[in-house]
Parts: sequence; structure tokens; C-alpha cells
Amino acid sequence: MLQDIINTPVIAEAIDSQQPDVVLDEPDSLIYKNIFPYIRIPETQSKADTYILLSVDIDRISRQNKTYAIYRTIFWVLAHKESMEMEDRNATRIDFIGEEIVKLFNGKHKFGFSEFELLSNREILLNEKYHYRELTFICNDLRHPVSMTGRGN
Repeated sequence: MLQDIINTPVIAEAIDSQQPDVVLDEPDSLIYKNIFPYIRIPETQSKADTYILLSVDIDRISRQNKTYAIYRTIFWVLAHKESMEMEDRNATRIDFIGEEIVKLFNGKHKFGFSEFELLSNREILLNEKYHYRELTFICNDLRHPVSMTGRGN
């Protein structure tokens, strides 16, 4: 999923609009700098940055004596209040990036599960400096039933 994000130029450029040439030439440079495969709260910084954080939770439900996994994928798009405005777009930075993430993943089957379905899209104030957009997608692993121990049947 991270590769899909960094290989979408409009998202990569919106994350770090200060250095668009570097980002477009070396999109991998964003991983663990601005894009994280885990939840992270920004520390005190000298520049106003934008981040995409990713978390995957797995819930199990039982249907007709078989247990299936429900994958809940959550993207957090965080932006410092000083970097919220996008002069060249008619949206805030978190709204613009959030919309692009929805276009990239909603309804897609590319991860081997049922199609990703957008469950919620919420704007939240993290603290006095950061706003974030929380995008929650769900998909079911209906083709591969799993037991409660996590092993396939």
C-alpha cells in the first residue's frame, strides 16, 4: 500500500511540496520520513510537515461455522496547521490527499481480498498544531477462511 501511495505523483508532491523534484525522482525517500506503516505522532519540528500513517487491524467474524477475517485499514493524513493551505488546489492539504487516497483504494481488489470499501472519512483536530483526516477502509478475506488461531482451514 505504501508503494501505491508514493508511486502516485500527485500524492507524493502534495506531501512534500517544498521539494517536488526530489520527491518525484526519489519517492522512496518519503517512507519513514513522511509516510509510516504505523501510528506516529509528530515530535517538535522546525518545519511544518505533512504525514500519512497507516494501520491495519484484523477482526474475525463467524459465518456458517467458518471464521473469516475482516481487514480494517486506516490511513491518517496529518498536516501542520501552517501547511494546510494548498495555493494551487481548492482544498486543504489533508482533504486533497485524503480524496486522492480514496480514489486510489476505494473499490479496488488489488490486495487479494474483497474490494476495499470506504467505511468512514473524518476530519479531527489532533492538537493545537496538527489536523488530520482519518480514512477507514474495510475488506473481507472471503476466499481464505481462517481459524481463530490465524491458521487457514
